[in-house]
Amino acid sequence: MPKDQNEFIAFFDTLRAKQQPFVLFRLPQTQEIILYQQLDKKHHQSKTLTENGFVFAPFLVKESYTFIPNQNEKRFVAPQHINNNRPTKVADAQNKSYYMELVAAVKSAINQSILEKVVVSRQHIQPFTESVATSYLKLTHAYPNAMVYYWSHPHTGDWMGATPETLLDIQDGICKTMALAGTLPYNENTSPNWTSKELDEQQMVTDFIQTQLERIFPKNSISLSPPYTKRAGNLVHLCADFKVPLTNFSTLDVVRLLHPTPAVAGVPVNESLDFLAAHETHSRSYYAGVLGPIDSDNVHLFVNLRCAEVMQKSLTLYVGGGITAQSDAEREWAESQRKAETLLNIL
Repeated sequence: MPKDQNEFIAFFDTLRAKQQPFVLFRLPQTQEIILYQQLDKKHHQSKTLTENGFVFAPFLVKESYTFIPNQNEKRFVAPQHINNNRPTKVADAQNKSYYMELVAAVKSAINQSILEKVVVSRQHIQPFTESVATSYLKLTHAYPNAMVYYWSHPHTGDWMGATPETLLDIQDGICKTMALAGTLPYNENTSPNWTSKELDEQQMVTDFIQTQLERIFPKNSISLSPPYTKRAGNLVHLCADFKVPLTNFSTLDVVRLLHPTPAVAGVPVNESLDFLAAHETHSRSYYAGVLGPIDSDNVHLFVNLRCAEVMQKSLTLYVGGGITAQSDAEREWAESQRKAETLLNIL
């Protein structure tokens, strides 16, 4: 197993050269990189989420989830890397008019319908000729509280990301999820000044998850933490944690209840999805989808945020934000730029 950065680069490049499905991932608050690797190009699909492997599904999940089995598994401590990255400012106005028009359309729809919030997104295409292996290694060290992954599959293409948002975590029969919404820049010298816009946005997600969980779990079995600030690189979010005994329900039951949450779709969810289908002209693909390892004892599923599709000489980043009646278009644009910088500062 690779012991240093150079060995890791050679190891990673060998994996990619085989053109067979593999995934490298590092769970939050750990230092261990895990590899699941196929020895063929078979497209494995799960309809039950009971197989042992790593799931990778798009924003609009159909009836099945692509996964890589964990039959060929390797684990090793993430090697150190040489930190020579410099802060990046996304200075261009790529897709700005498109994004601003989306924000305006949401605010108009909120004034005329039952919509309260819609999460809109956009793409940012960035030329990229750096070492993909080095970039992945940088992410693992830069974002210790995120799920950092590199996924490669002929069916989906290559994707890389560092997501802060847990969709579903199951260990020892306890099911955990989180309501994550609201975004401000991180400042190490001051506490975030959360406004009513961010507080309301996060409360919408909390209320949705509470309601959904109560559909199958007794209300008194659901534990909810007070909201707190959760850092994700150069950003901070408002977060509240849910915990409930899983009892007789399956992983698939809970995933179908929760995904997509208002944190990536809007409020109400179904009406927000209808709005996005009519107004977002790009495909979200695997952005805001579901990913993570599952086995018979543990489930670690995340929402695919802060991610990019890795092309031959470029990255296609996906960023977005929750739009409410209180949203300011220029501020929303600036927030989306900062979200792009979360990856670009490292890559």
